[in-house]
Amino acid sequence: MGQESGVAVKLPPVRTLLIAAIIASLVAVVALAVQREFAANKPPSAAAAFTAGIALSGYDAPPLTAEEEAYAAALWPIHSEVKLAAVRMIFAGLKYKTSDRDAGKLKSKVQPLTQTFVDAARRVDRMRPPASLQDAHDSYQQALDLYTSATREMVRIVEDGNDEHLILAQKRSEQASLAILKLSDVLWPGEYKPN
Repeated sequence: MGQESGVAVKLPPVRTLLIAAIIASLVAVVALAVQREFAANKPPSAAAAFTAGIALSGYDAPPLTAEEEAYAAALWPIHSEVKLAAVRMIFAGLKYKTSDRDAGKLKSKVQPLTQTFVDAARRVDRMRPPASLQDAHDSYQQALDLYTSATREMVRIVEDGNDEHLILAQKRSEQASLAILKLSDVLWPGEYKPN
């Protein structure tokens, strides 16, 4: 039996391996940041996101400017009231259609919502949006007009009992909801949206 050659493999110290791992991690982070910075297809502004329609899954919108952020903050309390009133209107119509055919009760629930939408429209009308959000602002105002019209149409069921008023109101409400959804995707992308 022969003697094996005595070549010893010396491993680097743990400290050297740790420093090498940290440097490799930093290089990877910098490379990822550079890749994202130069990635194509970046939307230029909140206005572009609005005109593109409802945001797609995985869409990374650019941050709002300070002016856009201030507008979003000022609109939020109005938006919250509008959403609640819209839900109340929908549920009043559903209850009337499914279980309680009392047109007087429907009117008593829906008629006050008309004023909520009218008041919201007045408050929004006094706001001055940044130029990048002017189209979105105009669309929001039109949505409020549609909601107002929908409530007035629903109340007309008291006059003749015709369910066609509910169908017309639902169509207007749906148009308003879609317009508001588009704007909320731009201003409050993390906002919960029911299915």
